[in-house]
Amino acid sequence: MKFKIIILVVFLITCLNAKDQVTIYNENFSLVRSSIDITLSKGIQSYFMDNIPSTIEANSVIIKPLKGNIEIFSQNYEYDLANTSKILEKYIGKDIEIISKDDIKFLGKLQFNDSSTIGIIENNTNKLILIQRDEIRNISLAELPKNFFLKPTLHWRLNAPKAGKFPIDFSYMCTGMKWDVTYNTIWNEDIGKLEINSWVTIINRTGKAFLDTKLKLIAGDVQKIHQQIDRRAYAKFAVESTTGGAPDFEEKAFHDFHMYTLSENVNINNNQTKQLRLFPTKTVNAESRYEYITGSTDVQSKIKFINSKKDGLGIPLPKGVVKIYKKDDADNELEFIGEDYLDHTAKDEEVFITTGNAFDLVAKTITVERLKLSNKIIEREMKVTLKNRSRKTKTITVIHNLYGNWSIMKNSLSFIKKSATQIEFEKELKPDEVYELTWTERIES
Repeated sequence: MKFKIIILVVFLITCLNAKDQVTIYNENFSLVRSSIDITLSKGIQSYFMDNIPSTIEANSVIIKPLKGNIEIFSQNYEYDLANTSKILEKYIGKDIEIISKDDIKFLGKLQFNDSSTIGIIENNTNKLILIQRDEIRNISLAELPKNFFLKPTLHWRLNAPKAGKFPIDFSYMCTGMKWDVTYNTIWNEDIGKLEINSWVTIINRTGKAFLDTKLKLIAGDVQKIHQQIDRRAYAKFAVESTTGGAPDFEEKAFHDFHMYTLSENVNINNNQTKQLRLFPTKTVNAESRYEYITGSTDVQSKIKFINSKKDGLGIPLPKGVVKIYKKDDADNELEFIGEDYLDHTAKDEEVFITTGNAFDLVAKTITVERLKLSNKIIEREMKVTLKNRSRKTKTITVIHNLYGNWSIMKNSLSFIKKSATQIEFEKELKPDEVYELTWTERIES
């Protein structure tokens, strides 16, 4: 159904162009600060600010006058936006004019309005006329009812000492804008090098565009009490990405988190997905690692590196998805070999990226014998069979979890105690080699 409502009296709301600074957090919320000039008359008055996101947290608004003694008494957040159904509800019992697709004009008092039908008492005949919505071309009303707004609006009640322009700092928090990182990597296992480039993806669903904006990102788990918000401004996204010569982010520690400030201002349109480079491409020293957790069915293929300056990186890494590619020597084309999730990682920490399960590495765990030595002591003879069916020498790390007070005896390989509940064995296997790792464990519960 397509029809228009003609409003004869237009209700104007002030809309301002503001210089914005946006700080976006990982947890899908943002802090916005605007420096704006507002034009006021002298004395107590109402002021309507409609250049705001539909997802604003009204109780977070801070207004700081920069010049002049402005007093702000109250603030209302108006979100009763005008639409066809809401406007017609206000016109029950009032005169309206309806023109059908056949150019038939109906004049009368509106009686009811539902999803399919509009009912009016015709002025000339006093008859109840039922008009199907899909037969309507135009509806004419005298004016927009009071207390309706065309956009989400803050209604301020304030006092100005004189007429003129007054600069203010206006800051607030809003939901609907988030950022995350995707790390695209190219793995060269022959030389032990991992090439890393990074994209920051920003999604704006706030209902407001931020133009020529200073942009900051906060990486870290900032505590925020989340409340259910039923206001939405979603649409299909346009995708915009940067190319060569793009601005970069400058990183610094900020409280217990990390801040990334873009070197140039940026436009973030409403309902847009924007991609920016987090840091220039880095090449780090890395190594293959194969892990088998006893009792499982697969050997996991991983890439390990140290996030250190010495090894080619050494910068705080915000959480995000890591995509791994490898070049096919036959045609020199990149092929996708896995994807993993990276949590917030400080510099000089170990990073393990799982690419998947190793096809040609086979492992199996069995309990050869189990003895109950007493009500509290159990002894088990364990065996893990490791097989390398590939054409290259591989090293498998066997991870075994324990509980209670334990001891290991008669082990065919030495182990490393990683914690009170975990040990690791490591075995190098030549192509087509099969090895049986055995040990006896005694556990006192």
